[in-house]
Amino acid sequence: MAELIVLQHRDDAPAGLLGAFLAARDGLTVRTVRVDRGELRSLDDATTPAPERIVVLGADASAVGAGSRPWVGEEIALLRRAALRGVPILGICFGAQALATALGGGVHRLDRPQIGWSTVTTSDPQALPAGPWLSWHEDAVSPPPRAVVLAHDEVGVQAFGAGPHLAVQFHPEVTPAIVDGWIGAGGRALGERGDVPPDLRASTAEHAPGAARDALRLFARWLAR
Repeated sequence: MAELIVLQHRDDAPAGLLGAFLAARDGLTVRTVRVDRGELRSLDDATTPAPERIVVLGADASAVGAGSRPWVGEEIALLRRAALRGVPILGICFGAQALATALGGGVHRLDRPQIGWSTVTTSDPQALPAGPWLSWHEDAVSPPPRAVVLAHDEVGVQAFGAGPHLAVQFHPEVTPAIVDGWIGAGGRALGERGDVPPDLRASTAEHAPGAARDALRLFARWLAR
């Protein structure tokens, strides 16, 4: 069976909707690797076959400069090697930033974090609907060379494609329970400097059902790439 690796960085930032979607795929084995627990090195074993695909989730870390955690550079190097081997990668939030860096793009700090539900301008509404999607980040990406910007808003690039790879700055994987946990962390769940909008629980209840349907379309399109 084909193996898909999920790189997870925090207890409260799991694969969520994406995890349930992948678990239901026939012929696909999903293995979660906890980067924050030092498990990344297990993927560098020369005797370990390359995974069929890689998913990189959000993190309370930054890919700006040398990165804000010791493992950031190791993870970016691993993604670079995987891309060179033709392994398709899906990067979500921090994962998008790490993927952009691995492919030769860049990451920069926003003047203020982007937290909340917002729509995007998309070049392909069927593959990547306009949302609303949940944003929860304080860094932004500069796409790598030859990448195609798939979505943007007033803050910056929200999604790009590069060959078989897809990067989204927002969080299609979240469930209301995940968002509620991040709200409980006081806006610092993923390292942010800003405050959580006071109506975020209400807007999550409003937008989450539609976002979940859009997320399934997005995941299916990536698997079909």
